[in-house]
Amino acid sequence: MRRLQILVSFVILMAALYVSWAYRYERDTEQPVWRLQDLRGMLPAGHGIEWKGRPGHEKLCVRVDDQTPRVVVELALPGAQAVEGLHFRFRMNSHGLLPGDEKWKDGRLMVGWHSGDGAAKDYEPVGSVQLDSEIDWKSFVIHPNRSPAIPSLRLEHLGRAGEFELSELEITVVRERAIWKVGRWMLALAGWVWGAVALQFCFGVSRWRAFAASFVWMMMVIHFVIPGPWKQQRPIGNRFQIGQEQVLVVNENTESPVHPTPAQTTGNSQPSSPTKQLKSMGKLPEQGSIALRVKHQVVRARPLLHALLLFAPTLAFALLLGRRPALFLALILAGSIELAQIVFGYGFGWDDVLDLFNDAIGIALALWIHRRIQRRQLHGSKERSLSCSPDESAVP
Repeated sequence: MRRLQILVSFVILMAALYVSWAYRYERDTEQPVWRLQDLRGMLPAGHGIEWKGRPGHEKLCVRVDDQTPRVVVELALPGAQAVEGLHFRFRMNSHGLLPGDEKWKDGRLMVGWHSGDGAAKDYEPVGSVQLDSEIDWKSFVIHPNRSPAIPSLRLEHLGRAGEFELSELEITVVRERAIWKVGRWMLALAGWVWGAVALQFCFGVSRWRAFAASFVWMMMVIHFVIPGPWKQQRPIGNRFQIGQEQVLVVNENTESPVHPTPAQTTGNSQPSSPTKQLKSMGKLPEQGSIALRVKHQVVRARPLLHALLLFAPTLAFALLLGRRPALFLALILAGSIELAQIVFGYGFGWDDVLDLFNDAIGIALALWIHRRIQRRQLHGSKERSLSCSPDESAVP
């Protein structure tokens, strides 16, 4: 019966996490939704820019050639105000796009975050393509580093040849729902308690050891599984449930709420005009948590970082629970970290297989050090017992 209760409570906990994550965001009905047709009048054709498709089904094509060796444009989103986050849905593909001498010199879409006083500007990558590739209906939410901020849209083609197309663009202003703002703390508390109870039942450890180990487990899950270390917040599945867009119907007898009139943002925060020659932003800094940024910046140290990632919690589990429970928890944790990448759409490749191998090295090293600690403690206790025992050879 106890096993059934633990299993059922785990399923309920996972279901609550799934629902809370799916309904984490809601659209801000006071701000407009931007699509490609809203940007067409601001970005005329020419200088590497071409509009394709019929009205309502536009495609923005960005191309470089001998006359236009580089295309860099930035657009203010009409009627944009300071926001907490943006929900992106778009499609993007490239045809014969040869990257430049650096890996990041390709076709890319970015969001600019502009402070109200114009003192700070950040740029965040949204999508990039090269050669013959396609991003099919990518969906996620991004937040400014300093919230709130006024968003803009930036396109750069830094390749040597070819073109890329942006289509089906939909940008929606979103904010977090109370179900997540409050629910995440309740879920974390429930997960902590559930883990402690499960450890007591499965391995027969004391209460304080179970709660301590469960706390370490929850911290690792929060920082490396869900929400995880990523800057972009991706849905589990197709998309976040942000609610339906309100269709405004105006007649003679009733008044309907009206979205802000599309207009350029004003003040120092206004992005540069697309007709002005702009410089490329160059290589953008890595996004995400400190651990993720270090992992991307120090590529050669990636094996060591992954080994250390599992070494510390495994050693803590071993000191609190013993070797067998520590190995069990560490293996589940390593698998959960890689599984989260798949669930959130980051894929799984040979580099992830290498990550799992390095995780195993970190786990093995932690268990080896734990055994050394145990032996030293056992040796020390034997020496103390011998020093406290009477000398049998002594004459009374």
